[in-house]
Amino acid sequence: MVTLGFDLRALQEGYKAHKRRGIGVYTQALFSRRRLAPASLALRPLYDPRYEHAAAKEHGAAPYQAGARGALRPFLREYLWQHALFPGAVEATARAGKLDAMFFPSHLDASHRLRLPYAVMAHDMIQAVVDTQGFSLKRRIHLNAQTAALRRAELVMVNSRATMNDIIRLAGVDERRIRIAYLGVDKAFHPGAEADLARLRLPERFILNVGGVDWRKNTRLLLEAFDALAQQRRDYYLVMAGEMQNDPRFPDLVRGIAARGLQDRVITTGFVNREELAALYARATALLYPSLYEGFGLPPLEAMASGCPVISTTRASIPEVCGDAAILLDPDQTESFGHALVLLAEDEGERRKWSRAGVERAKQFSWDNCASETWRALAECFGAMD
Repeated sequence: MVTLGFDLRALQEGYKAHKRRGIGVYTQALFSRRRLAPASLALRPLYDPRYEHAAAKEHGAAPYQAGARGALRPFLREYLWQHALFPGAVEATARAGKLDAMFFPSHLDASHRLRLPYAVMAHDMIQAVVDTQGFSLKRRIHLNAQTAALRRAELVMVNSRATMNDIIRLAGVDERRIRIAYLGVDKAFHPGAEADLARLRLPERFILNVGGVDWRKNTRLLLEAFDALAQQRRDYYLVMAGEMQNDPRFPDLVRGIAARGLQDRVITTGFVNREELAALYARATALLYPSLYEGFGLPPLEAMASGCPVISTTRASIPEVCGDAAILLDPDQTESFGHALVLLAEDEGERRKWSRAGVERAKQFSWDNCASETWRALAECFGAMD
């Protein structure tokens, strides 16, 4: 029997932004399927008592021995906690709970200073792939810490071959210590999904975008493509779902919308829950997702499962996930995205074709498979196979 500590901080409101993003979705989906783990792998969930922890406690999680953070500036306080104090808290917790190893659902939350053996899930290498902000000491510290955590891990789980290749190239991790477990799609995402969307005051026809406004989401191309459709079809709107209003780059989006005269044609919903998002996919004419970099890309998969045609890019993991079931275009050929939107808006046959293809493609991705492959890899790594 091997006792494995499972870090559940991604389910805690206020801990980074994990809970409402892909890391939180992954953590919830994986741990809720712990029944699929080998009997010889005992899981012990853990949480940080300094943050909201109702969801973690529902999973029977116990607290880390957190200690004090002191009256330092927020960045220094969290950095010292994560890289100087947190390893000691984990070691103390491991001794008290007789843990043999740890698993972190995000490599961003692991510390290379741990003496206890650990494994991580690496969702992407965004900070290492492109630096659009110039040199930053804070960024360099984070990047060094996450690459060191990857190198020290006994096992690195990844969600795509694209992410695996990035980790090998950018962090120098031996391929023999990497295992792929593709993410899944929740049963809530299916054609015809319904929810009460009255608060959003949606138009009859709209193009959907999900995910945020950072550099990789490519909002410039998003607005350019939608503008091409808006010039021809006055009945179409762009609906942007997600909690983006608090992002420091949101004002840039607002200025971009105004510059194109689209103030009355773009709707930002703020945070939407899973049921609302599923209904948005099911009602949208298409998902426009011109991302430049994704470790996996849950929104295109969720859209395909919902029967929503997908227009995305040929970059990173997106072709790996979408296959030939989505319209994938070179983001350097910006005009092609507008043409694709017009095609789907005006040709019902094309919409049906891509809708059917997406639904079939999405059937290949299962959270049960993801969990089974992950538990098996962890059990093999730490010697817990039956």
